[in-house]
Amino acid sequence: MTERPHWGFIDIILVYLGVMVVGILTSMLGKNIPGLLPGHLGSGEMGYFLTGFLVQFLATVGFVYLFAVFLPRGQWKDLGINKARPGSYSRYGIIGGILLIMMVLVIGYVLKYLQPDLQPQYYEEMLRSVTRIPDFIVILVVGAILAPLSEELFYRGMIYPVFRKYLGPMWGAILAGLVFGLAHWDLWRTIPLALGGMGLCYIYEKSGSILVSAVAHGVWNGVMSILIYISLSRGML
Repeated sequence: MTERPHWGFIDIILVYLGVMVVGILTSMLGKNIPGLLPGHLGSGEMGYFLTGFLVQFLATVGFVYLFAVFLPRGQWKDLGINKARPGSYSRYGIIGGILLIMMVLVIGYVLKYLQPDLQPQYYEEMLRSVTRIPDFIVILVVGAILAPLSEELFYRGMIYPVFRKYLGPMWGAILAGLVFGLAHWDLWRTIPLALGGMGLCYIYEKSGSILVSAVAHGVWNGVMSILIYISLSRGML
C-alpha cells in the first residue's frame, strides 16, 4: 500500500465530480443513448442500465488513472493493483466477503423493521425485472465483477490512502467507509454500506492489494444478487 500517495483531496474531488458529470449527461440522454451491447441487451430498460453502467465504469477508471497515475507520473501499483499472497484471496477475499454479507443481512433485517417500505436500489430493481437466466448472468457480472473493480479502485485504492495518511489506519478506514456509504445517496442504507466500506478498507490494509478487497466486494455483491434472484424465482413458482 502506498504510504504517501501522489494525489490528494483535490484530486479525489475532481474524480468524483468528473464521474458525476458523466452520470448526469448519461441520464439526460436517457433512453436515447445508443446501446453498447447487441440484441435486446442493448435496448429498452436493460440496455439503458447496462450502457449507463459501462459509461460510468469507464469514466471512473479513466478519471482515477488521469489524476492518480498519469498526471502525478505514478504507477497502477500505487493504487494497490498488485499481487497478494495466495492465501489472502481465500482468507480475506472469500471469507471476508462472506462476513460482510452476514453483517449486511443482519443490519438489513433491522432496517426492514424500522423502514418496511424501503425502496430497492436501481440494481436490485433490474434484478427483479429479469426473467431469463442469461440476462441475470449479465447483471451478475456487472454487480459481482465490474462494479467491485471500479469502486475498489476509487474508494479503497485512491480515497483510503489519503485519509490513512492524515488520520492513520483506523480513523482513515472509518472516514473512507463513511464516504463510501454516503456516496450511494441512500440515507437508510448508509450505515450498512459504510460498515461494509470500513471492512473493505481493513481487508485492503491486511492484504495490501485492492484485488483482494475486490474479491470480497464481489462475493458480497454476487451472493446478495443470487439470494435476491432465488427468492424471486421461488415466488414465481
